[in-house]
Amino acid sequence: MATHETELPGVGSKYSLDIGKDEQLVVVQHRVGHWELARMDAEGKTTPLVQLQAAEATELGRILSRGQVPQEDPRKRMLFEEFGIEWVKLEQDSPLVGLTLQDSGIRARTGASVIAVLRPEGSVPSPAPDTCFRAGDTLVLIGHPDQIERFLNAFTQLSTAK
Repeated sequence: MATHETELPGVGSKYSLDIGKDEQLVVVQHRVGHWELARMDAEGKTTPLVQLQAAEATELGRILSRGQVPQEDPRKRMLFEEFGIEWVKLEQDSPLVGLTLQDSGIRARTGASVIAVLRPEGSVPSPAPDTCFRAGDTLVLIGHPDQIERFLNAFTQLSTAK
C-alpha cells in the first residue's frame, strides 16, 4: 500500500492512497479549510465521494483510527475551525520583497495578519510595522479562511511554504 503527497499550488495538498488493484482514494485538503474525498480508477477517472468541513474531517479521522486520536483541546478546535494559519514563502520576484509590513498593506487589503516572519537566521515573532520583507522569508499568516484566500489572490506570485 503506497501513499503519495502532492502540493497543489493555490489549492492545498493532495494525498493519494492505493486501495486496491489500480484504484486510489484521493483526499484533497484545501487551504481554506475543507476536504474532498474521491475515488480514482485505473483510467484516471475520478468519482467525487464527499466534501467535509474541518470538524467533520477531524471526526472521520477519529473514527478511522478507532478512537486512538486523543481528544482535542476545545480551544485548539475553535482556533482551527474559525481561523486559518498559512505559511507563505517569498520568492525573489514577490511583490512584497523590499516592502515593510506597514507599506505592504496586507492587513488593510486582505484582513489577514502576519504573526511571524521566519528566516534562516531566526524568527521574527509579532513583526513590527517597519519589518522589511526579504526574498526567502516565510510569512506566517492568520485569519478567517476568506481573509487567507484574499491574501493568496492579492499576492499571486507567492507560493505556500512546505
